[in-house]
Amino acid sequence: MFEQRNRVGGVWNYTPLARAVNTNGYQQSADKAIDVATANLPDLNTPMYEGLESNLPHMLMQFSDVPFAEGTQLFASRENVIEYLENYAQEVDHLIKYNCEVIDVRPKRDQKNGIWEVMTKSLSPNDIHVEHFDAVVAANGHCDWPLLPDIEGLDDWSRAFPQSLHHSVSYKNPLSFCGKRVLLVGGGPSGADIGNQISTKCKHPLLRSQTAKSPYHTDEPYIRDYPGLVALIPEQRAARFADGIIERDIDDVVLCTGYTYRFPFLVAVHQDIEREGVVALPLYQHIFHVQHPTLAFIETPEMIVPFPLAECQAAVLARVWSGRLCLPSQQDMEKWRDQVISERGAGRRFHALEPPLDLEYMKEMYDWCNETENEESCEKVRKGKTPKRWDDKSCWLRMMAADIKKAFNARGAQRSKVKTYEELGFRFHNRARLGCRSKLKFCDYATSAFAHHALEDKRQLLLNKFEHLDG
Repeated sequence: MFEQRNRVGGVWNYTPLARAVNTNGYQQSADKAIDVATANLPDLNTPMYEGLESNLPHMLMQFSDVPFAEGTQLFASRENVIEYLENYAQEVDHLIKYNCEVIDVRPKRDQKNGIWEVMTKSLSPNDIHVEHFDAVVAANGHCDWPLLPDIEGLDDWSRAFPQSLHHSVSYKNPLSFCGKRVLLVGGGPSGADIGNQISTKCKHPLLRSQTAKSPYHTDEPYIRDYPGLVALIPEQRAARFADGIIERDIDDVVLCTGYTYRFPFLVAVHQDIEREGVVALPLYQHIFHVQHPTLAFIETPEMIVPFPLAECQAAVLARVWSGRLCLPSQQDMEKWRDQVISERGAGRRFHALEPPLDLEYMKEMYDWCNETENEESCEKVRKGKTPKRWDDKSCWLRMMAADIKKAFNARGAQRSKVKTYEELGFRFHNRARLGCRSKLKFCDYATSAFAHHALEDKRQLLLNKFEHLDG
């Protein structure tokens, strides 16, 4: 395993900015908003910020075989999570080469000593190494480089006011927004959390633009909500929204608009990958490269429960590459891709697994893993690690996570004392006692009854199977 940092934890590692955000210099001559948004990023930057807490209860977030430490607050702090990952990785720590960046991966012409040629650069000392492998897994995540929205006037604004444009990738704390009139763009969990932090320091109201309200959205008296941002008007220091309203005298713009996939080491496999990212990758089941099935990817899906989903994918991957599971033909894998694209679209929508789609996917991966267990050829082979099979209670918790998070945040400074969702008034009721056993089996994620409903309709249908008690 190659890890470019000096420790495990990936995106959960906190990286302070190398120098003050939005200083003069490079930004003043930048032509594009992306140059401004990334000008002060340190090497190996992550989007971690002070006071960050997970948006999933820790008992939902954890791997199947290792719980979080006893006494962990319900929504773990970033410090809790990095400690958890370091403890989890101890068993394989001896296999990891730290301070080692992968700079090129390409299929070999001569495959006598391996199918893939992997070039790495040691950061200390600065040496180049080439090794050969039979298979390669890319597990480098997708939360280190900002995705900027296509907004009229964004580049013009960045040239006119480079010190006022920010992206959540460089956000560390709200201190630089004291007394300022701030526009925050984005409606995801990070946008909601960062907005709440900034609102403690900025001039009220904080202006917030969302194309659609996130499940984590809350109405606050000190936040003024608008629909999607249509244009920035630098000559008026103003913003125009989809409803036609214009807000002026904006000091700072904060873009919480997500991140893009980056695989610069795979240019030899796909020439367009630097420009198109994950869109350029033809993946089967979000894991296997259709043309190169010994090249695999972990956690390309978004809007998911990350650790358990990665565990499911890794279990499938291990069984396929050990010969215990077989991939379909290339033609059938391409048909699967075409079907997903016809249902959800290409590009990022292809990998968007909003709940309950992430639950359905993990159920499929679990079932696929267990297709090997009845084979005679596998009777004397170790079964290998099997991922968690999500029961009713876990599924209910996944669907309720956003509501529980909002109740958790409402505790303010006292929320760190909350260890269970029951303390917030949430209860899971056994489905049998509620009389909910029917053809619509939540634990099996049966989708036939959901086929003609939008995702939000799915979510509501599932939630109707359970009960939330207020205390």
